[in-house]
Amino acid sequence: MLYHLLCSAGGQVRVRVTGAPLERFLNLCLRENIKLHSIERQDWNRLQCTLSLHDFRRLRPKMGRTGCRVHILHRSGLPFLLRTMQHRFVFSAGFFVLAAAIWFLHSRLWILQLKTPPGISSAELSRALAAEGVTIGMRLSDFDSESVQRSLMIKMDNISYVGFNRMGNHMIVDVHKKKEQPDILDATAVTSVVARRAGQIVRITPIGGWAVVKPGDIVATGEKLIDALVPPSRDAEGMSPRLTWSDGDVIARTWYQKTILRPISVLRKHYTGKTKTQYALILGKKRINLYLGSGICGAGCDKIVKVSYLTVTDGLTLPAALVKQTYRYYEPETVSVDEETLRQDMEERALAALTSEVCGEVTSHKAPAKRTEAGALEMQFSAEALEDIGEVVEDSQTLPAPEPDPAETQE
Repeated sequence: MLYHLLCSAGGQVRVRVTGAPLERFLNLCLRENIKLHSIERQDWNRLQCTLSLHDFRRLRPKMGRTGCRVHILHRSGLPFLLRTMQHRFVFSAGFFVLAAAIWFLHSRLWILQLKTPPGISSAELSRALAAEGVTIGMRLSDFDSESVQRSLMIKMDNISYVGFNRMGNHMIVDVHKKKEQPDILDATAVTSVVARRAGQIVRITPIGGWAVVKPGDIVATGEKLIDALVPPSRDAEGMSPRLTWSDGDVIARTWYQKTILRPISVLRKHYTGKTKTQYALILGKKRINLYLGSGICGAGCDKIVKVSYLTVTDGLTLPAALVKQTYRYYEPETVSVDEETLRQDMEERALAALTSEVCGEVTSHKAPAKRTEAGALEMQFSAEALEDIGEVVEDSQTLPAPEPDPAETQE
């Protein structure tokens, strides 16, 4: 591909060579390093071939040695095009204007697409990019991705990475949200383990500290489960109480209850078949509406917007786009839902929400439902789970004062 472009830029000539000694002609070209392309032998004394304009000029003064005659069939390439354009000023001016326009369009940013995860505002990101000069129409040569990336991560502390993917004059800004890191306590700090929620202890495995509850005990929210204060051991005489860093697994049986209400009759969209279409043009940063009135959808219809940009190649998109707005009108209608189907849907949703909340597994659940006088389905969802209810917190307690020596008390 590149070789053909270079040949076209230097000019090419398609010739017909006639004469009995064609071998002399071919030997001359081989000896003088004249490259022939697309050779077609048409007869014993006639062939056609293509060579560059530079090789053709070298070949002409040497043709007398071969006894052959050369006839030009076709000329192509930039030199011949420029020679043709010398006396066509309008065409020449249009060619250079078109080349300048293509260069200008390719050197500017015309499409800026933002990809943001939930929790990051696209409007805030757009304002931050505009403050750094990243806007529609900016010169791509002035864009410094590393500098803009550092500035965005300083201004928006909830992002962890910003990627800029550029395809010609089309740029995609891909933002990744920073994950919330849990608070990590110092390993040398004094900590205890408390109950995150109420439950009945099934198994407790301390890793440091002293377990103050045992399996079968029922604990309340916030109650201490593993204490940082370790009492003296009976096996080691003279050992005093000590404060330590506490952690461990506390598996407990927990219970959940929730009341859920859902209407039996719901509103759904019944499309009438009536539609309306509006068009608009986007030229750079400006939008030109090709319709009268407002483009607000209002109630009773859905609005579907499709933007089609004018693209020349994959890397060259023109700053022009056609906006098509389609309105589909509907009428709300009341539809009654089957109670058993509704109950199953409510049960599945409640169970899925509880499963994502529990730090363990849901062992059993019940979901009885009944119809209320107001025309709704009321479900009393209850479940039992096995989960780790321990939570490590800092403990500010101090060591108890040592007991006085009996001998010193008698004195």
